[in-house]
This record gives sequence, C-alpha cells and structure tokens, in this order.
Amino acid sequence: MKSIPNVYIILITLYVSFFILDKLIFKNTLLEWAGGKSFNNMQEREWYRLLTGSFFHQNILHLLGNAYAIYFVGVILEDNIGSWSFLAIYLIGNIATYTAYSTFSNYSNGTGASPGIYALIACVIILHLYDPSFLNLEFGDWPVNYTFAYLILGNLYGMGAFIVHIPGFGFGSIITLLLLLFKIII
Repeated sequence: MKSIPNVYIILITLYVSFFILDKLIFKNTLLEWAGGKSFNNMQEREWYRLLTGSFFHQNILHLLGNAYAIYFVGVILEDNIGSWSFLAIYLIGNIATYTAYSTFSNYSNGTGASPGIYALIACVIILHLYDPSFLNLEFGDWPVNYTFAYLILGNLYGMGAFIVHIPGFGFGSIITLLLLLFKIII
C-alpha cells in the first residue's frame, strides 16, 4: 500500500499553495522572486527559475486549467508508469522547455506547468500507440476527454502558449521513447 500520495496530487497542492501564498499573502512578491525569466533578464545564479516558474500561475483560470490537466493526466498515467517516471517526464519537460525558451526568447514573467503536462500527454499518446491495451483509453471517460480537450484548447490560449507547449510535447516524446528503449516503462 502506498504511504505517500500520487505525484499529481502533490503537484496540485504545490500549485494551489504557491498561488494562495503569492496572491493573498506575498502580493506577487514570490512570483517576482521565482517566476520564469529569459537568460538575458536573469540575475547571476537565478537558474532556479527554470524550475520554479512552472509552479506559478498568472490567474485562477490558468491555475484551474493546469490543475485539472495534471490531475486527469495523472489518473491516466502515473499508476501505469510509476511515480518516478511520471515525475521525471514532468520535470524534464518543464525544465528543458523553459531552458530552450529562455535561450531564444526575451521575457520577464514566465509561469505555468503546461510544458510538463504536454510532455506527459506525449507520453500518454506514445504509450497508447505502442500498446493500445496498456492505458485502455476511451473517449467518454472524463480523464481522456479533458486531456484531449486540454491538448487542443490549451494551444488556443495564445501564440506564447503554443510556443511552449510544442517543445514540452517534443521533450516528452523523446523522454518516453528513451524510457521505452531502456525498458523502464512497459
């Protein structure tokens, strides 16, 4: 029996906690300290922003969209591939995307977990194509419906969203294929 909650529950708790702390108590000071920035806007030793920016959200709609997405993707995926693989895909998807985006773009306020979520969605799709019986995906099921809607509608939020979702999906595809190659999953 598991003694700790699923990673996706821990992530949702962190998203909500940081949002409440930042908006209600610290009045956006946490976001200023830990939000994502491009390399040309970072001060020395602010590389931590490549990770911490993904735990902050601009507004309640952004928070809810990502919280529901990580929840439903987690329901589909985490118990099937294991918590460590789930966390690795999520974190590498976020960090790699924020690193690429920070290198080629100029911005001072990057937030959101969606690159990591898109990395996990890539994993869901690849595993389903690899072995359709492994995840047993069917439309009409809430986790599948929401994940598919998020995959499509999340890219309509603006060009900036689309630009960070595509690398997240790409990095998730690469990580998933490596995990399959080395037989870490399935």
